[in-house]
Amino acid sequence: MILSKKPKYQFAVFLILFFIINLIQSYYTRLLEDEAYYWVWSKNLAFGYFDHPPLVALWVKISSFFFEGELGVRFFSTISFSLMLIIIWKIIDTPKKQNFIWLYFLLVISMALLNVYGFITTPDTPLLLFVATFLYAYKLFLKNENSFNILFLGFSMTAMLYSKYHGVVVIFFIVLSNFSLLKNKKFWYAAIFGFVLFVPHLYWQYINDFPSIRYHLFERGNTSTYRIMDSVMHIVNQIAIVGLTFPVVYYAFFKQEIISKFDKSLQYLVYGFILFFFIASFSKRPQAQWTGVILIPLIILTFGYFLQHKKARKWLIILASIQFGIILVARLFLANENISPIKLETHIAQTWIPTLKEKTESKPIVFINSYRNASIYNFYTGIKTHSYNSLKGRKSQFDLLITEQEIQNKDVVVIGSKIEGYPIFTKKKKIHYAIDINNYQTFQNIQCIIPEKEMFLKPTEEKIIQFEFINTYNKTITFENVFFIGVFQAENNKILKKIPLSIKGLKPLKGKEKANFEAKFIVPELLFDENTTFRIAIQFYDLFEGYQGNKVKVIKAN
Repeated sequence: MILSKKPKYQFAVFLILFFIINLIQSYYTRLLEDEAYYWVWSKNLAFGYFDHPPLVALWVKISSFFFEGELGVRFFSTISFSLMLIIIWKIIDTPKKQNFIWLYFLLVISMALLNVYGFITTPDTPLLLFVATFLYAYKLFLKNENSFNILFLGFSMTAMLYSKYHGVVVIFFIVLSNFSLLKNKKFWYAAIFGFVLFVPHLYWQYINDFPSIRYHLFERGNTSTYRIMDSVMHIVNQIAIVGLTFPVVYYAFFKQEIISKFDKSLQYLVYGFILFFFIASFSKRPQAQWTGVILIPLIILTFGYFLQHKKARKWLIILASIQFGIILVARLFLANENISPIKLETHIAQTWIPTLKEKTESKPIVFINSYRNASIYNFYTGIKTHSYNSLKGRKSQFDLLITEQEIQNKDVVVIGSKIEGYPIFTKKKKIHYAIDINNYQTFQNIQCIIPEKEMFLKPTEEKIIQFEFINTYNKTITFENVFFIGVFQAENNKILKKIPLSIKGLKPLKGKEKANFEAKFIVPELLFDENTTFRIAIQFYDLFEGYQGNKVKVIKAN
């Protein structure tokens, strides 16, 4: 009786129910590999990280104050999801909404991807909270441009950017929907306030040589040719993130009348994100979570339509009920591998981690090009790990951490799927091999800088080049078990050819010391084009060459 007479109690009951379900799910579901990676970040809080801004690490850190294990990674995510639901509800101002609280939570259930962020911790988790916060702040700002709303708007813009760089896209399409903002000095006050709050992250990027920008814009490989299936998959993703209810949800979105600047901004967000990442699919393989942000404006815009149209609401109830059943079963499968008909990512760690720990006798592990394996193994065993990232892989936060230093001069086991060693475990039908190295010594982060911007090379001729060797470490480094390699690369970092380099004047370098060395090599026969580059790389032991050298454009000499 209380629930039927007191709508505020209805909302509280539904909210608590969602929170409890997400809390239980967080506790019983093993970590995703990316979650373990963010857990590694949280052990070294900073204003930035290699792949993303810092809030996801803060989310994990806050969780760790209250719990250990999986809940120590996800607890605050369950809270932030609940806060997001409250904020979205406050944004909705449809008349008689208090009589349809159940419809609101049904809409939340009908957004398949949104439910995932109720219990996992990724950069999208804080992003969704602060997208909702930003929209709420923007709505308040449109009504009243007072000092509080100006500061609130600026703070929410910054919070989105501290969550994920996608926040820039959100701000862009909001401004595009209302160009008068660019003439509004109070909006600029909010933007300036937000910029000041974002300065610590920009400074972090500066002192670390802009690793995120360099990776996302220049080092991250794009597809060299357009693949129509990538664009098709992007469209499929827009269906998948909603789920079974997509026909009625998108229908309601298209039919809902736009009557205000705020409604227009929501419409621009949905169309804008879909179009923006459709264009991105021309050069990148799309991921469903890229457009997860649109689920928030979809809820806000379609709620009023479902409230007013009984037929559409009836179909929503039917499809959402079926989807709820599917989501419930999927959640049970995620949490318990014993009842799941297939191996899901949350089950995979336990298929190889105990085996590896036993076979390596709990020695430190160096994973080749796998920040995910290094992170998840460290989380579940507590054993020190490091990801040795080479040109065949990609850089990661492990290139900025001290994990390499922590295992120096120790007996370690190096693990990789493409190295020549003895087989040690199988993961996803891929055999991983091991090499035992005693007194492990590497210095991946030194720099070999060729000053010239371009090189003229003639095949088969002997070439001598000068380069600057920079010891970025605080200790003296020597060159045992070290090989200098010249690497020719094509578009998207594809390795064309690797050649040995003969180094003249090589000597130990003290901490932070710089020295000029001379490298000699025979130019190989290659099909040079405008994208061919050359760099100096270092290979430790029999492992792969790394990112030590800068890229220099190669021009074929006549």
